[in-house]
Amino acid sequence: MIILRLVLMLLLIAMFVLLAAYVVTKNKKYLTYILVVVKFLGLSLAAMFVLFLMSRVIRF
Repeated sequence: MIILRLVLMLLLIAMFVLLAAYVVTKNKKYLTYILVVVKFLGLSLAAMFVLFLMSRVIRF
């Protein structure tokens, strides 16, 4: 679980860095990178949820 938390924290930091880069440069490519990070974050959360459910089912 610690690795998943680390990945989520790194994704959030990446989003804030990309947002700051967009604010400074006004370049639209940073917004597309933010969308890619958000999609990866959604997939990561979905995978984490599935793994959590599987661990609960296997335990009982």
